[in-house]
Amino acid sequence: MTMAQGYDAWERSFYDHQNANADVVQSPQVAEIEMKGVVIDGRSNSGHSPRSVTRQASDPKQPPKGPMVTAGPVVSIGPAPPSEPRSGPGIFAPRWEEGKSFSIQSPGGGRKTVVMPKKNKVWVTYIITLTQAIIAILQLTGTPVVPGSLAPWGLGIYEEQFRVPLFSGNQTLVVQKAENPYYGPKTERILEWGAKYAPCMRDSIENDRAESIKQSETRFGCCKLDGECGMMNSSTCASFGGTFDGEGIECSSCNIVLRPCCYGVIYQCSVQRKEYCSALDGHFNEDVQTCGESNCLNSICGMGANEDPGQAPNQAWRFFLPIMLHAGLIHAVLNLLVQLQLGGELEKVSGWWRFTLMYFGSGIGGNIFAAVFVPDQISVGASSAIYGLFGVDFVLLFHFWKITENKFSSLCCSIISTILYLGVGTLPWIDNWAHFGGFLTGLLLGNILLPFFSWSGWKRRTGFIVSLILFILGLITMLSYFYTNQEPEFCSWCKYVSCIPYTDGLCDSQEAS
Repeated sequence: MTMAQGYDAWERSFYDHQNANADVVQSPQVAEIEMKGVVIDGRSNSGHSPRSVTRQASDPKQPPKGPMVTAGPVVSIGPAPPSEPRSGPGIFAPRWEEGKSFSIQSPGGGRKTVVMPKKNKVWVTYIITLTQAIIAILQLTGTPVVPGSLAPWGLGIYEEQFRVPLFSGNQTLVVQKAENPYYGPKTERILEWGAKYAPCMRDSIENDRAESIKQSETRFGCCKLDGECGMMNSSTCASFGGTFDGEGIECSSCNIVLRPCCYGVIYQCSVQRKEYCSALDGHFNEDVQTCGESNCLNSICGMGANEDPGQAPNQAWRFFLPIMLHAGLIHAVLNLLVQLQLGGELEKVSGWWRFTLMYFGSGIGGNIFAAVFVPDQISVGASSAIYGLFGVDFVLLFHFWKITENKFSSLCCSIISTILYLGVGTLPWIDNWAHFGGFLTGLLLGNILLPFFSWSGWKRRTGFIVSLILFILGLITMLSYFYTNQEPEFCSWCKYVSCIPYTDGLCDSQEAS
């Protein structure tokens, strides 16, 4: 079967050509609408004379208002049966009525009239939104797997001071961390929940940092002091007044109080006491004695990562999980309000399974796009999928322009909403590259999956085939480049598209220091 033949079979699942010479094209969903008062090629489906067809009144208490006379093959469409009340005005209000028609060019020449069917029920949008709202709350309260956290609100860096014990004596430790402008969790917890972050998804420069740390520990040995011990070099041991057993000799027969502490969201490790590590909000590895024996990416990335030192977790599901996560309650509320209205309207038109494919396909496509251009930037949010819905919305607006109510206000509303979201994308943890990728993916998936178009015949077939080829090629190209290019700075200016430093430290690497 050729691609064109395959497309014909695909198209027939959308359009039921009831008669080769018919002037009305109906999708399978239109069968739910009782077409009383429609005359096709001089025949009436209501059984009346083709010269005099009586409409069925929408209100059974009201008598028919008289005949509707047609001549020749002219198509006359009566009012649609009663439907549920239309929703009120909103950002993405309904743009056409059920039963409304528009004309397209038929494959064999001439014109055909497409009748908009009864809208589908909305339920996938509600389930996705409810799930995302629950997860946003759990990110603050915590779960048995990932503890909850709440970072100070703000747009900069905050400092915390701790009095922590060293191997001998105490020290005041000043820790700098990022504030959260969305009333949400700390950066480390956002990452553990499954944010997009390349070092957790492929081999990266983090492995070079791990090797450098391992080389710095080549002269480590056991240092003992007052029954306690830990691994360090001889000069550090002497500064504490301890006894150095020799290079390469691990500690035994003593209370080992110093262990590797992995902290921050880049590969940082130091052999310290547990109290010191807790002040850094780090992960204290009690199974080994040196950082070279530990893989900090396991603790940084979480989610069951248990790779050997020098190996990346390769968590490919991070292309999907960020769609369900948010950087805080404010971020979640902004996204979910738009998603409820825009997603609800698109699900009514496309149906649940097409909507699901377009939503998650756009979200994953957007995250792959972002992982290529800003691989080491942590990002979460449903906005990659929502931008895909923006793309689908523009496709619908283009094809339904003739029957769209308030054409230019609808177009302006869509454009303004798209631009406003780009502004939000210049803040931390929200990725404009994911927005761009989601939008482009939404445009392609809209052309592939939507069941109604103003094109027909070769135009519709060409649009379908070209969009499908571009989608597959784009997916393969982006994934290939992501897994082969491990240089995070190949595009030095790309990070400023996703984060603009409105305040000092706002776009700095989100790490404890």
